[in-house]
Amino acid sequence: MDKPRFLDLHCDTITRGKGLRGNGCQVDLLRVPEGWQWCQAFAVWVPDEYRGRAALDYFRRFAGEFHGEMARHRDRIRQVRSAREVEEALEAGLHAAFLTVEGGAALMGEMGSLDLLWEEGVRMLTLTWNGPNELGSGCAAQGGLTPFGKAALARMEELGIAADVSHLNDEGFADVVRLARRPFAASHSDSRAVRGHRRNLTDQQFMAIRDAGGIVGINFYVDFLDGLGPGRTDLPPESLMRHIFHFLELGGEDCIALGSDFDGAQVPDFIGDISGVATLREIMLQSGLGPVLADKILFRNGLDFWKRYEKS
Repeated sequence: MDKPRFLDLHCDTITRGKGLRGNGCQVDLLRVPEGWQWCQAFAVWVPDEYRGRAALDYFRRFAGEFHGEMARHRDRIRQVRSAREVEEALEAGLHAAFLTVEGGAALMGEMGSLDLLWEEGVRMLTLTWNGPNELGSGCAAQGGLTPFGKAALARMEELGIAADVSHLNDEGFADVVRLARRPFAASHSDSRAVRGHRRNLTDQQFMAIRDAGGIVGINFYVDFLDGLGPGRTDLPPESLMRHIFHFLELGGEDCIALGSDFDGAQVPDFIGDISGVATLREIMLQSGLGPVLADKILFRNGLDFWKRYEKS
């Protein structure tokens, strides 16, 4: 029997600066469910207070941390830059790790910075965090993509760095839909129809991602899942499953994945940390998703997104 697998489109573990093993974080090599194979997108999150040279230096610092962790744990995990490399790593008995960036401020407003990110192995860039930067504005600000942001999107597509619209405001999202020529992602976002939070996707936005061949990673952050109150982690499994079922009703069978936001968010107690993905699979099955669909959401859809992107 094949080993169970999961692919997660977003975590903030690298910018915790605690390494990947025995770190006390939600993502820890010691906490991966026993017997499972795993592919993780590790984001370098650039907080909104970093701009210009400071933002690029911040990226370089934590990209260095990422590469150091890959070297230290080469017997367990390997950096990957393509869907083929994911499959090769897993076939070799290793976990797989994409390097991504959360916050286009890392470019410091210079197009040449995209080449630097590409050379470091970055394969996805979240265009904004919550505030404005040189590319556009996040969900806490107004205004669509800037002229530089539009040009950067085109250059990203030339290089092969996928655009991520999580955190982008609605105006910027509309610009990406209009301008993008390759599939794009919402790496860690839920349904606004289920939980009316500005960080979640409207039905129209979800369907635009679907129609573009993109991917949406279900975010585990409790406040995006349910409005029980700040800091409440005692959510029932239904709080997460409602988002999955709603997206399925919108025709999302092939474009729903995981986007945990581990180490960047409080998550429900029934998940807790990366070990809880095994529990999540059981919840999916108990909720009526068959094993084929559950495993598509857990792994196959995420990998297929990278395949579609690379072929586009």
